[in-house]
Amino acid sequence: MRRQEQTRFTPWLFLLVCVNKVKTDFLRVRAGDEAVLHCNHSIMNFTMITWKVQFLHQPYCYLSAMENDNKTNCSREMHLDIDNNQMSLRVPDTMAIDDGNYTCEIVNTSGNFFYWNFLQVLVKPFVIIKMDENRHPECQAIGGNPAANISWTPEPRDAVKTWQKREDNGTTTVFSSYNTSNVTEFTCIVSHPTLTNPIERQLSTLALGAGPNNVILIVSLILVFALILGMLLLWQRSNIRICLSVNRNSPEAQQNSNTIEEVEPYASFTEKVNTIYSTAGDVTEYKGTQQRGAKKLPNRP
Repeated sequence: MRRQEQTRFTPWLFLLVCVNKVKTDFLRVRAGDEAVLHCNHSIMNFTMITWKVQFLHQPYCYLSAMENDNKTNCSREMHLDIDNNQMSLRVPDTMAIDDGNYTCEIVNTSGNFFYWNFLQVLVKPFVIIKMDENRHPECQAIGGNPAANISWTPEPRDAVKTWQKREDNGTTTVFSSYNTSNVTEFTCIVSHPTLTNPIERQLSTLALGAGPNNVILIVSLILVFALILGMLLLWQRSNIRICLSVNRNSPEAQQNSNTIEEVEPYASFTEKVNTIYSTAGDVTEYKGTQQRGAKKLPNRP
């Protein structure tokens, strides 16, 4: 075992002997801010300076500066900045995909100097709580970097299932499902480096109802109510028809009908008599007119 441990650490001992100076720095910035990574060593009489970027979720790339030439294969926009004989790397408008190790190597006549920088871009998550497809409370911390931490009150006992999803923009969405039926009110608590105080979201299953079964019950009640209302309308309409038929067959209705039938012949007879009198008067008047006209005619010679 001792021989294996000695063999394992031999490369590190060799590196420390060959490298004059190694420093490590950790930098956190909020998404959208500019990140400035430093080499912290004088670059006077340097032969070459190289920034090697090992992203967490992107391919490796590098930027190198020589006395008369600069080279890079990084697709991400980065700038080498020299100020007071010191080299810095500027990453504008940072995003979660910029997370990674940024190693600066300076080569000069004194040897090689390495400065390791780890950059982390903080992205605040968006928190929601809802019922999942199984009607269990589910809390989501969407698009955070690093991944958010989710807890519950009341504190569950092996009833929580948590998983993560890596987004294309480098952020992480955390899901946490509270799988229990004995609790009706839940509080989801989300903590994250971007938050001064944890975010709390509450959910009550009593306010939401019992789920799909409750919807089916409501629809069934509406259909039953509509059926009862339709039956009442039909019953009322049939009663109106029965009442009308009874009124038509009543003695008073029959007497009124007979009276109408008795009056109608008399009215027809009266109308005929009046017509005869009117015609007779017209004939008499016509004859009188003819006679008067005959008297006035002169005798022919």
